[in-house]
Amino acid sequence: MRRSVIQSLIACAAFALGGLALAAPAPAPSSAPRPPVLGAQAQAQEVDVALVLAVDVSGSIDYEEAELQRKGIVDAVMSKEVIQAIQSGSLGRIGLSVVYFSSADYGVMSVPVNWMVVQDQPSAINFSKALVAARRPSARGTSISDALALSLRMLETGPFHSVKQVIDVSGDGVNNAGRSVQEIRDEILAKGITINGLPIIDYSTPQDLDKYFEGCVIGGPASFVIPAKGFVDFARAMRRKLVLEISGLTPAEMPEGNPLIISVAASNDQQRVVPVQPVRPSRPQTNSYSSACNFPMFGGFGGFGNFSFR
Repeated sequence: MRRSVIQSLIACAAFALGGLALAAPAPAPSSAPRPPVLGAQAQAQEVDVALVLAVDVSGSIDYEEAELQRKGIVDAVMSKEVIQAIQSGSLGRIGLSVVYFSSADYGVMSVPVNWMVVQDQPSAINFSKALVAARRPSARGTSISDALALSLRMLETGPFHSVKQVIDVSGDGVNNAGRSVQEIRDEILAKGITINGLPIIDYSTPQDLDKYFEGCVIGGPASFVIPAKGFVDFARAMRRKLVLEISGLTPAEMPEGNPLIISVAASNDQQRVVPVQPVRPSRPQTNSYSSACNFPMFGGFGGFGNFSFR
């Protein structure tokens, strides 16, 4: 049953690119997080953005929801809007990796996709092949702080040079294991790295999870939160978020429903000409959420807003 679902996922991804088929999956990587192997071609490569997608694989996300997450990432990365945003950069390429997280103490942390360059449809297909082929674990705990720590390590040991570094956290819960999420967030912001959020909100999640992400998780230049209205809305939210963070824009600067407004001019010698983005002040590093940011799994907490943990 699960194999047929993943095969369907591969077929859908290939169909989105006009029938280009994905190759047979490669062997699944070990679940133990490890830094990227720096190949000769990647060691000194410059990219416009180095982006880590930190994806929640805690036990609150069932198999069907997990497949919607994975398909949403594949659809977003291979979409014409995201490819256009990438190619509109000064270099026309980004570095992309994926981290799966539940918690280091009670669950699992893994790197299903190590650093890859995405610059066009063929490289987007290669990224999608790697994500579809990787094992998707599920385990106890939701440690956003562990996700941020592993994402930071990926950026610090990664093979790319970039002016902009971004960690993108998506999930359906609050920090309930590991370090204080504010502490690791502030350490990351002090390094000039931006953290964005994609909270997934439905009937079973905290109804103010977007406010939680705004107050406790995100920060840095041009940081923002784009909520998904359930897992069926994940692909739309991921596509929009990728376009914005690759382009250096915020939701206020590019309201939903408007076409992607990026003008790319090329001279006769094929040199790219791109608009200079204004420098934005960093988001304040203080918590503005009305409740607590950390909810340990064992004792010492009550309900979260109007939501009670099960």
